[in-house]
Amino acid sequence: MRFAHIADVHLGREQFNQPFRYEDYVKAFREAIEKAVKERVEFILIAGDLFHVSRPSPRTLRDAIEILEIPKKKGIPVFAIEGNHDKTIREASVFDLLEHFGLVRTLGLRREEKRDEFLRSKKVADRYLVWAEVGDVKIYGLRHHTRWQLIRGNTNVLKALFRGGDVLMLHQAVDYLAKDTPYQDAFDLKLRELPDNFSYYALGHIHVRRVAEPGQTGLKGPVAYPGSLERTDVREASYIVVYGDRDRKPRIRNNPEAKGFYIVEDFQPEFVEVVTRPFYRVTVSGNSKTELRRKVKEVAELIPREAVAIIYLEGTVKGGISLAEFNDLLKDSGIAYYAFRSRVTGEVIISKETVSEEELLTDWERELLLHLRTEPKEFPLDEFMDWLLERYRLGVSAQMAGENKKKPLEEPKALEKPGEKSSEKREKKPEEATGGESSKTRKSEKKKPARKPSSLDAWLRRDKQ
Repeated sequence: MRFAHIADVHLGREQFNQPFRYEDYVKAFREAIEKAVKERVEFILIAGDLFHVSRPSPRTLRDAIEILEIPKKKGIPVFAIEGNHDKTIREASVFDLLEHFGLVRTLGLRREEKRDEFLRSKKVADRYLVWAEVGDVKIYGLRHHTRWQLIRGNTNVLKALFRGGDVLMLHQAVDYLAKDTPYQDAFDLKLRELPDNFSYYALGHIHVRRVAEPGQTGLKGPVAYPGSLERTDVREASYIVVYGDRDRKPRIRNNPEAKGFYIVEDFQPEFVEVVTRPFYRVTVSGNSKTELRRKVKEVAELIPREAVAIIYLEGTVKGGISLAEFNDLLKDSGIAYYAFRSRVTGEVIISKETVSEEELLTDWERELLLHLRTEPKEFPLDEFMDWLLERYRLGVSAQMAGENKKKPLEEPKALEKPGEKSSEKREKKPEEATGGESSKTRKSEKKKPARKPSSLDAWLRRDKQ
């Protein structure tokens, strides 16, 4: 069995508001699909975030349809799940349109039964679990969900839903493979929470290439992220340039992290590179505007015209800097896109006086910092909220006590003269205080309709029925 595993395409993204970046993302997807077809795969997986937004533009839809027609004409099915960028709060999404044209088949929990040459369905509560079968290979998948939707107390929704198969496709960040990524402290799943008994875990969501073999995880098959097809963040830059304070010339190194997808044969992934635009991350350090400007000009000579460059300025400069003073430096360089980001600070005044912790922080601030020093994934939120509310209550009580002490004595009111109307308002009856409504009337008001349950909510109810 031979198939392609693609993820995080992000069609429609116009990165840095540059129209040419839109074309770069389309070009990368077209190249990936064409290479997959050339490799004579039996099917293609798209593990979420085919689109950058859940409501893509007509132009983006046109480009997606044109590219997905390539495998369709060759009789190669495409199976997909919705990522966090694709999904909507409604049942229907743009994937339904692609399904209507026979371009993709969406896996997961669906409201309607789906059956055709490849799709199979099973009734689960008031939903259908839809999976695919290509020959003897069973492919399961589920759209992106938040951690609290997947792990509910002692219930692991994924393990309850998927008992085993050949391929499991998810768009989630797994902690073991999320290290040194933006999801390191914001993962969706722990490694041990993945369902067992799958020969290959086709994942998306993390934009860098990662593979964990069974010997590392204890699972039956490899857990694989192909990464995004394009460079979506400056941290994924293809070239790193550093021009430090003591450097006589810029130092440049190539980032070995290429972009692309996997060709999977016998459940073992092999990486296939996709050509992307050169992306430079530049750091220039200096202690004066003159030094920084000189170094930026030197660095610019190393950057090709078709590249994207993000340039960080660092150092301590008297009076600081304005980025407007640097933007004009590269206007004639021909670089496709560049942007400056400042980390420059003004002159630092060092005081010889020492300040004690008690002088610097209040008791309240020290206690707060002690609570917040816990690791994010181990943070005891309930305990912290109880403490915070108690401190707030004590603070309000102390403030009210202080105001009562300061409140001056009021002068006694003068007696009313005969014939004058009382300035005091008569006490309202309960019915008047509520606009003439009785408590019985208020109770009879119609309740707001209950929130429509999600697919997972509906499925979980089956144990209670």
